[in-house]
Amino acid sequence: MNLTKSEFRCLDSYEAEKLSSIFSKHKDDTLFVSEIVKIVGSEVVVKLDDGSHHSIILKDKDNALQLSIFFSNLTRTNGIIIETIFVDDKAIISWNYN
Repeated sequence: MNLTKSEFRCLDSYEAEKLSSIFSKHKDDTLFVSEIVKIVGSEVVVKLDDGSHHSIILKDKDNALQLSIFFSNLTRTNGIIIETIFVDDKAIISWNYN
């Protein structure tokens, strides 16, 4: 397995906390996020496994696209989230993949 860290700049610390919370894992290593529904500018709309939708506002469109690419890579490689943290307006996700 390979450990990697992905960092995303959010609009503010509230959005960074929300991103790190939404992308945390269940006890069985599955994700709360089931899909990224759409990206509108710097806003990313995600669908959770309970069917609810939530938006996360990132610093800019580049960070929004990076989050979408990260999620695609995570699901494509059957990655496992190890840790999610936030510091100020930055969310940091550590994850393993094969």
